Amino acid sequence: MFRSLRAQLGAIFFGFLLLVAGSVLTTFLAIRGQAGDATLINVAGRQRMLTQQMVALALTQPDSLDLSKAIQRFEQNLYALRDGGIGLESTGHTVALPPAPDPDLRARLDAAFQTWTDFRTHLQPVDSAALQAQSVRLLAQLDAIVGEFEARAQSKLAALQLAQLIFFAAALLLLAWGYLFTRRRFVGPLATLGDGARRIAKGNLDQPVSVQGDDELGQLARAFETMRAEVAAARDELEARIAQRTREAVALYEVSREVSARLDINHVLRSVTDKARELLGGDLAALCLLDETGQTLNLQAVSGSPEAVRQTRMSAQNRPAALVLLGQETVSCGVGDCAGACVMLLAPYRVSHISTPLQVGGRVIGALCVGSSRPGFFSPEERRFLTKLAGSAAVALENARLFEQAERVAALEERHRIAAEMHDGLAQTLSFLDLKVEHVAELVEAGRREEAAAEMHRTREVIQHASQQARRTIASLEEGRLQRQALQDRLAEMLAEFDAEGEPPVDLVVALQPPLFLSTGDTEQVMRVTREALLNARRHAHAKHIVVHLEQQMAGAVVKVEDDGQGFDPKTPPVDGGIHFGLSIMRARAARIGGQLAIQSAPGQGTQVILRWPIDGQRAPADGGEPARR
Repeated sequence: MFRSLRAQLGAIFFGFLLLVAGSVLTTFLAIRGQAGDATLINVAGRQRMLTQQMVALALTQPDSLDLSKAIQRFEQNLYALRDGGIGLESTGHTVALPPAPDPDLRARLDAAFQTWTDFRTHLQPVDSAALQAQSVRLLAQLDAIVGEFEARAQSKLAALQLAQLIFFAAALLLLAWGYLFTRRRFVGPLATLGDGARRIAKGNLDQPVSVQGDDELGQLARAFETMRAEVAAARDELEARIAQRTREAVALYEVSREVSARLDINHVLRSVTDKARELLGGDLAALCLLDETGQTLNLQAVSGSPEAVRQTRMSAQNRPAALVLLGQETVSCGVGDCAGACVMLLAPYRVSHISTPLQVGGRVIGALCVGSSRPGFFSPEERRFLTKLAGSAAVALENARLFEQAERVAALEERHRIAAEMHDGLAQTLSFLDLKVEHVAELVEAGRREEAAAEMHRTREVIQHASQQARRTIASLEEGRLQRQALQDRLAEMLAEFDAEGEPPVDLVVALQPPLFLSTGDTEQVMRVTREALLNARRHAHAKHIVVHLEQQMAGAVVKVEDDGQGFDPKTPPVDGGIHFGLSIMRARAARIGGQLAIQSAPGQGTQVILRWPIDGQRAPADGGEPARR
C-alpha cells in the first residue's frame, strides 16, 4: 500500500501532524501543571508571611481580631497543602489545592504541622522566648516545603524541555527524510519529465522519455512517453500528407495558371484536358459541357487518341451522366460498375476511369473524365486532385465565356460611342452648316454681301474643325497605323473636349519626360479606359473636380483618374449594373495591354481609378522620325 506516492506523502504528513499535536499537548499540560505548582508555591510562601505576621501581632496586639484571622488562615492553608482543600492566596482569593503528591512532602508537612501546634500554644498566652524559638523552626520548615514545591516545578519544567527537544529532533529527522523522499521521488522524476517536455516543445520527438517506478509519476511518465510516440507518428503522417498536398497544390497552381493564361475558350478546353491526362497518367481525358437547355452533354475537347471517342453527345438525364452531374466529388468507376460514367469513351479506354462535375457557384456546367486501360489505376488522392482541378477549370471556362461576352458588349458599346460621336460631332456640325448656308443665302438675297462674306468665313472655320474631328475619328479606327501623337497630347486633347462639354473641371498632371509614344492599339485602350473613368466620375460620382495623373513607375506607366465624388465600396457590387459592367470592360482593356486596373474608393471619400501597364521604352526620336524601341 505504501508504493503509492499518495500513501507515502500521507504517512509523512500524518507523522508530522502527530509530532506537532504531541508537542502542543505536552506544552499545554505542562503549562497547566506550572500554573498549579505556582499556586502551591504562592500558598506555601504565604504561610511564611502569616507566621511572621502572627509573631508580630502576638507581641504587640495579643488580643486583636487580626491575630485570630491570621491563625485561622494559617491552619486552613496548612491543612489544604497537606490533605487538599480550599486555600487562600496572598490576594485573598480562595483556591482549590491538591493533596501532597508524595510521602516525602507529606512528611515535611506533618512535621511543620507538629511545629505549628507547639507554636500556637505560645501565641495565647504569649511566651516571647518560646515563641521566637518556635517561629524560627517553623519558618525553616516552611522554607523547606516551598523549596520542595519549587524543586518539583523545576523538575517538571526540565521534563517539558526534554520532551520538546525530543519532539524537535523527531521533527528534524522527519523533515530530512521528507526532503530526501521528495527529492528522490518528485524532483528527479519531474526534472526528467520537464526535459522531455522541453525536447517535445522544440520539436524533438525522436528521443524517448525515461520511465522509472510504478508510482503515479511513473504512470505519468509512461503516459507522456505514449503521447510522445503518438505525436511523433502523427507528425510523420502529417508531414507526409503536407508533402502530398504541397505537390498537389503546386501542380494545381501550374495547371490553373496555364489554363487561365488566355481567355480563349478553345485554348482553356485543350489545356484542361491535356493537363488532366498528363498529371493523372491516364490514357485519355475528355471534357463535356452542357448546352444552353441543360439537357444535353456535348463533347468539347479530348486529349489522347481521337479513335477512343464513341459518341459526341448524350442526354444529361441518362443515369451515367446524372450520376456525375448530381454529385459533389469525383466518381471512380470501372467498365461494369457505376453504369460506365464516361460512356462517350470506348470500353478499352475506361477500364478504370474517374469523372467529376464542373461547377461554378453551385451551377453545373459540364463534366471532366479521365480514363485508363489499367484496372484500379486511380488512387483516392488522384480523385481529390481531379475534383480540385475541375473547380479551377470551371472557373477558367466561366471567365473565358464572360470575357467573350464582355468583348461582344464592348464592341457594341464602341459602335454606340462612335454613333454618338458622329451624332454629337459631324451630324450636329452638318445641321449647323445647313442653317449657316440658309442664312448666307438670305443675306445675299437681301444684298448684305459683307455680312454674307463674314458668315461664309465663319462657316469655313466650322467646316475645317469638322474635317479635323472626322480625321481624328478615322485615325482612331485604323488599328494598323502608328500613332505619332504622344500620349500626353492625346490626353490633353481629350480633357479639353471633356472640359468643353461642361462641369466638372479636369486637370492633367504629367510627371514623365520625354513624351510617351505607344502603338495605336495601346493608345486607344488607355484613352478609352481614361474616358470611361472620367464619364463615371461625372455621371455616377457627381464629382466637382477631377485630376488625371500620367507618370512612370519602374518599367511601366500609370494613368490615375482621381475625383472628389461620393465614392463607393469596391467590395460591394454597385447597384447600377452598368457601372459594374463598365468596370469589367475597363479591366478587360487593361488586360489587352498587359496591364492591371485598380479601384481605390470609400463612401464619401472619392475614387481613384489606377491603370498600370508595362512599356518598352518607346519615346519620340530626336529627328521626329519613327519612335525608338528597345
